Amino acid sequence: MVALESDDNKIYKSIDDAARAFLDHCESQGLKHSSIRKYQNVVRKLKQFCESEGVDTVGDLTAEQLDAFRSSRGLKPITSAKELQTIRVFLGFCLDRKWAIENVACRIKSPRNIKPNDVVPFTALEVGAILKACSGVGRATYERARTKAMVLTLRYAALRIGDVAMLARDRISKEGDRWRIFLRTEKNGQPVFLPVPTDMKNALDAVPIPRGTIGESRYFFWSGNSSEKALKAVADRSLRTVFKASGVPTAHAHRFRHTLATELLGRGASFVEVADILGNSPEIVRKHYAKWSPARQARIDELMEQTHFGVLTNVKDKSTRIH
Repeated sequence: MVALESDDNKIYKSIDDAARAFLDHCESQGLKHSSIRKYQNVVRKLKQFCESEGVDTVGDLTAEQLDAFRSSRGLKPITSAKELQTIRVFLGFCLDRKWAIENVACRIKSPRNIKPNDVVPFTALEVGAILKACSGVGRATYERARTKAMVLTLRYAALRIGDVAMLARDRISKEGDRWRIFLRTEKNGQPVFLPVPTDMKNALDAVPIPRGTIGESRYFFWSGNSSEKALKAVADRSLRTVFKASGVPTAHAHRFRHTLATELLGRGASFVEVADILGNSPEIVRKHYAKWSPARQARIDELMEQTHFGVLTNVKDKSTRIH
């Protein structure tokens, strides 16, 4: 459908055309496949609803209709809030292009008092069980070496599984006697590196050249010939097999991020420092990880006791106590 412009300079754009333009824009921005797929799913559901309700253009969509759409979805509050944010991004894109006179999604408030999903770190025994399971997966050393290196990279660098699957060899560098892994560059332009423990470095060195590699191997786990989607699917399957074999309940790759975060907080790291390492915001770190750090709570207790009661411990004359 061709966009039409009326006498009042309002541009009418069909939901279908707007959705296609939005997703094309996401592709051109180089967004990850997982992010684009999330947008695709939400926009497709919204488009289907609009078709059933006779809403032809983006500018025709009202806040009341959007309320009805969200009510029909039957989602949990936290999922509904995330979907609303996606719709706001989509309609904001349309507003910028004057296909609508308002982003009606901004008139809808997100659900309140949402309980964040529980984040449970792995115990040392569980990590050991997962690593042990790596030696029994696959048919040969090729699969086992790759899986073990993936698990250790998740364990020590807390990268997301897609980033591990596409880990380039040049992201591991040596500075003096220490090996480091480059994670990302922050908005302030400062690079974030983490030290690479010996067992992780040895595991990466033992990874065979990926099958199908043509010429020099640029990546540890990817030949560079398949799609990123296919690569991540293979990594997911391999890790699911290991997690199942380990016998660790509800094991999944993202729990390694939770594990590192709680360990760092327990050793005195600030929310800002943990956020730098994980690539999150300090607010997200505080929200999700603070309650899973007994060591951090112990430090808080100690500080408070020293502040309020420390003087009393050393004062012999009770008459000098501070009340």
